[in-house]
Amino acid sequence: MFKSKGMNILFTIMAIFIFVAVAGFFVVNMMHQNKTSAQKKDVSIDTIVNDLTIDTDEITTNMKDSHFANVQFKIQVSNKDAKEELTKREFQVKNAIILTLSSLTPNDLQGSKGIDRLQQLIKDQINAFLKSGRVVNVYTTKKLIQ
Repeated sequence: MFKSKGMNILFTIMAIFIFVAVAGFFVVNMMHQNKTSAQKKDVSIDTIVNDLTIDTDEITTNMKDSHFANVQFKIQVSNKDAKEELTKREFQVKNAIILTLSSLTPNDLQGSKGIDRLQQLIKDQINAFLKSGRVVNVYTTKKLIQ
């Protein structure tokens, strides 16, 4: 391209620098837009409670050892269609909770990490069969281990 090898190298380095700067600008701009749009999508607590959550019944089941668990959850979904579907699939939700608890011991549910793990396991199991949306959060509203 240029007669001097040094000029070719300098031109290549400048072109790469400009490309990286432009790409970085677009990445930062996209991240900012995603953050802004996520803030705009904040939903009021009334909408969450009334339109996007279901409460499970109290569920009592045996655990992996000789203990019993009595639990209840509030499950938040991504949209109203998912709430309607989840209401119809209540028997599958109960089954997922019972299967999850029956594979755990009381030690597995100790502390906030244990509860977080249980909530994540239930969320993953329900998302596996939910078609019209997804579970956003699982909240434990009652937990009693005997």
